[in-house]
Amino acid sequence: MDLRLVWAAVARASAITSPESLGQDAAATLKASLLANYDNSLRPVKFASTPVNVAVDISLRQIIELAEKAQAFRINIWLRLYWEDEYLTWNASKHGGVDSLTIHSSDIWRPDIFVYNNIAETYGAIEAITDVTVTSAGRVTHFQPAIFTSACPVDISRFPFDKQECILEFGSWIYTGDKLNMSLVTPAVDRGSFTPNVEWILIGAPMERKVAIYPCCPEPYVSILLTLQLERRSFFYMFNMVVPCAILMILNVFGFYIPPDSGERLGFFITILLALVVFLQVLSGSLPKTSTTIPQLGLFFAATIALVGFSCLASIVVIRLSCSSPPSRPLPRWFRLLLLRYLARLFCMYTIAEEKHAEHDKEGVYNSFDQKNQTNQQSNTPNLALDLSLRELVRYSREYSVGARQKKGEEADQDDWKMAALVVDRALMFAVGLASIIVCVMLLR
Repeated sequence: MDLRLVWAAVARASAITSPESLGQDAAATLKASLLANYDNSLRPVKFASTPVNVAVDISLRQIIELAEKAQAFRINIWLRLYWEDEYLTWNASKHGGVDSLTIHSSDIWRPDIFVYNNIAETYGAIEAITDVTVTSAGRVTHFQPAIFTSACPVDISRFPFDKQECILEFGSWIYTGDKLNMSLVTPAVDRGSFTPNVEWILIGAPMERKVAIYPCCPEPYVSILLTLQLERRSFFYMFNMVVPCAILMILNVFGFYIPPDSGERLGFFITILLALVVFLQVLSGSLPKTSTTIPQLGLFFAATIALVGFSCLASIVVIRLSCSSPPSRPLPRWFRLLLLRYLARLFCMYTIAEEKHAEHDKEGVYNSFDQKNQTNQQSNTPNLALDLSLRELVRYSREYSVGARQKKGEEADQDDWKMAALVVDRALMFAVGLASIIVCVMLLR
């Protein structure tokens, strides 16, 4: 029994005097001695003219949001800051071989780095959340995760094929460049642990050092500019807005195949117009209310609405031409040649021109035949003057033939106007189709 007690005492003594326990005690003692007279409000240099050199490195974690209406950019990054603290140095051999310490970031001096273009309620300051690592040579390493919200002017002139650049500017708020100097570890952010965004593609993320003089102070201030170059993923807008609009544009062209006198064409075009107006309202609700630029997709919708509106006006004109009420005026000769001969042949409607030309040839024969009959009747008038009944019969037949000829002429004039309306309708259909192709090529590039 006594032997067991002896061995237990030896084990406790060896545990107390183990290297691990001695190292922890030495680290605690060293930490207490370093922070005993440490003032975290003073720059960690022994001479006032010596600047503190802060090396900045950034690891991009996630692009949270780019709100176009608020023109705000929200991002999650990991800041990596490195600097020298002349008051946090020691000889490792004299302190149990301890060559590094972990100290909370609020216990020592930290550079007062802010995001200059911050728009969040936290004022863009880097809060003291994590610990820092200090080596025996005074090298301080501070890794800090942070979420920042900055202002980002959005140019929507190429929406939804737009590219945006959002800039975050990091700099000291009170220290000028001769007190706190900032430099870059790498010229671009680290994207090793970056989570891709579903709306934006990250093209590049360069960083640069900026030295600027502000109106408040004559001394220069040093800052770090992080530029995020983004490209919008346009598939969502193409599938949900552009494709339906293109389908409506195709229906607008083929709507000219509806007969003008059926009464359904105008209602068809107005339905398409209302659908496009609804799409335009949905689009305007997701964009900033600005009067400086018009988005490309908005121009596409506006051009499509203009084409549908033109189709409505064209249908009204065609319906008016094809439904002219008697008595109608004859079709002007130049109008007849332009529509029923040249344009009809151009749009593969040459049968209309041939039929109307044959009808006019027949009318010329009929007119010459009537003139001959009238001449014969006039020459035979002395022979018929003795018979009053025959004279009355001739007069009635002549009046009847004149009335029938007038009626036939009015019907022929109405047919001319209907044929002209069909040719105009075909020409307008080709014009709207060509304009639709031009709009798609120019505005969907």
